[in-house]
Amino acid sequence: MLTITTPALERLSRRLARKGAADDMALRVTRREGGWTLRLDHECAGDTAFSHEGRKVLLLDETVSDAMTNMTLDTRKGDRRSRLRLRRNARPED
Repeated sequence: MLTITTPALERLSRRLARKGAADDMALRVTRREGGWTLRLDHECAGDTAFSHEGRKVLLLDETVSDAMTNMTLDTRKGDRRSRLRLRRNARPED
């Protein structure tokens, strides 16, 4: 399962607020050529949802959820503000 840090949840929440998204909308991770993207969407049956301060902020369908197993969504400092960063978790030593 995808791990999401608190700073990443806060960043997603701010992004929804900036977009003026309705309370029943969240950001959905989708696959595109060359990587991942976020778009506004409603929660669907079977989605994995992540919440911050009582609001759903991120949605993953089953395929995306499976593909993001052992990954972490975090933030990193950019030139002017923090940016989201998706990274693969280190595999535990046997």
